[in-house]
Amino acid sequence: MMQCVIEGHQIVALANLRPEMKDELDSYMFQTVGHHGIDLYAEAMGLPLCRHTIQGSSKSIDKDYTITENDEVEDLFQLLKKVKEECDVDAVSVGAILSDYQRVRVEHVCQRLGLTSLAYLWRRDQEELLKEMIDSQLTAVLIKVASLGLEPKHLGRTLSEMHPYLQKMKDKYQLNVCGEGGEYETFTLDCPLFRKRIVLDEVESIIHSDDAFAPVAYLNIKRAHLEDKKVDDQNTSMLDRIKNLPMLQSSQLYSSLQLEDRITEVPEPACVRDGNPHPLADEEDWCSVFCDGDHVWITGLYGFHTESGNLAEITTQTMNKLKEALENLPAGPCDMSCIAMVCLYVQDMSMFAAVNSVYRTYFGINPPARICVEAALPTNVALQIDCYCNKSLPDRQTMHVQGLSHWAPANIGPYSQCVQVKNKLYVAGQIAMCPANLSIIRGGIVPQARLSLRHVQRILKAMHCGMDKITTVVCYVTNISYVQTAQRELEASRVSKETEEEFGVEKISSMPPVTIYVVVPRLPKAALIEWQVMARNDLCDINGSIESVGDSLTKKVCECLAKLLCQASESLPNTITSRFPLRIFFCPSQLNTNDLHQTINHDLELSWSKSKISVVLVPVLQLLSPDLILAACS
Repeated sequence: MMQCVIEGHQIVALANLRPEMKDELDSYMFQTVGHHGIDLYAEAMGLPLCRHTIQGSSKSIDKDYTITENDEVEDLFQLLKKVKEECDVDAVSVGAILSDYQRVRVEHVCQRLGLTSLAYLWRRDQEELLKEMIDSQLTAVLIKVASLGLEPKHLGRTLSEMHPYLQKMKDKYQLNVCGEGGEYETFTLDCPLFRKRIVLDEVESIIHSDDAFAPVAYLNIKRAHLEDKKVDDQNTSMLDRIKNLPMLQSSQLYSSLQLEDRITEVPEPACVRDGNPHPLADEEDWCSVFCDGDHVWITGLYGFHTESGNLAEITTQTMNKLKEALENLPAGPCDMSCIAMVCLYVQDMSMFAAVNSVYRTYFGINPPARICVEAALPTNVALQIDCYCNKSLPDRQTMHVQGLSHWAPANIGPYSQCVQVKNKLYVAGQIAMCPANLSIIRGGIVPQARLSLRHVQRILKAMHCGMDKITTVVCYVTNISYVQTAQRELEASRVSKETEEEFGVEKISSMPPVTIYVVVPRLPKAALIEWQVMARNDLCDINGSIESVGDSLTKKVCECLAKLLCQASESLPNTITSRFPLRIFFCPSQLNTNDLHQTINHDLELSWSKSKISVVLVPVLQLLSPDLILAACS
């Protein structure tokens, strides 16, 4: 709650779930021990308290949650629904640090009620966080212990008193010092948000499980009262009481990026759009479906402008084409849940909201990762979609974090931060949003490039991957002058900042990723830079090297494409068995879009291991060098 206040939110009500006629309830979701003293919190803070009795139990314990009758999560839904009806609330404070189980369920309830999840502790370093809580004058006592290294004698001790011991137990038994693994639970007696402090007059120690190595015990609050605090001004706001405390704040973002506070650099204007002078022949069916085992790539889905100009109608038609293509795969149908990565290109970023409102209706929980940029699409094309699907859902892991935090941006649309299929990771396009409030960081290209790459690094780390495992990078910028900064920041981000314990040196990957820089007219939220990143966890198992091949492509398009594809084929090591589409970025001011399509789809007959190569064409404003008319990556 203190984190919410320091980020500008106002606490208007408290809510609590309690067990029925019990001191404690065995719950996967909720702390119930200490519920006898919750009424004192409301009085100490001068806020209304809404309570609900838990009727359900932990019935749905999968990693994802769907509405389940008689599940305790539905009790949370009923409680927050009541709070929303009785109080003017739009967000919920969430204390999860590392538990995806709890985060997913709270976010599920918030999504159903139209509430925002405020999870400012999410993925914080627990040692740093524990010290910060103590230094911020939070007084909390252990009210339950359930871990190797903790004993009933520790009940009632404050976090400040336990701090050195908890650190010792972390080193000895890998204990989570903040109790995130259920090692202990606390009851707060005082913090700067309280106008009165809580005093425990009488408690009863209960031994729940007398295990010789990890006994489970808790305190039952029998009697407690409130005690006045010496407050200089009783009318002082919560924010004024905590604003000078040593807490992590979004205002510290610049210093955390090792930048001067509030850089005054003025961003250069985005490129003026030249426009794509070539309409695309709408009588052609440009959609291409390419299958290789469980892998499916669908490219060339275009949403053509109609006389009505209704973007919702155009998007619906395009998404239905995608859905139909999946249902009619040669090896058998699959549905939209199989899609892992979507590239969405719009003719004008002002169309994004209308397109997104339709797009989101086609996905449920754990939607695919996605990049969205404004591209130099033909004059008669409103949007373009290509995607990668995988029919092996058991081999898929998804990170779909929806709460505001200090970690990385919550999803501002129906997409996941990252989708991993077997050993391959697809990271959603990352722009420089401040995770705490989703605003774009100010100061120009340097802070934007650095912050957006930090998002990439943190997302990969959460998926147990690193920047040294990145294989492909597409960097979208709105001005060619930003490329040099982007190159410098990408190179710096690949150097591990953590000292290797064994060698005591910084680590950097020996194989740089294939990287392409392209200029587009606009990006979401008027960002200056967006990163599209792919990685694989088994990169060290790949033998051979991939050389970066550049050429001034000034010959006929057919010859250039043939040469480019040949180079790509020869450069890949023999261990690569899966085939991937070739994504070709080109400038429509230099190449006729229809001619390029005709070249690839009709005139150019190529085969790669007896399979047709799938090609994705993306029109952009500029490439890295003026003598390049094509840039491609797999």
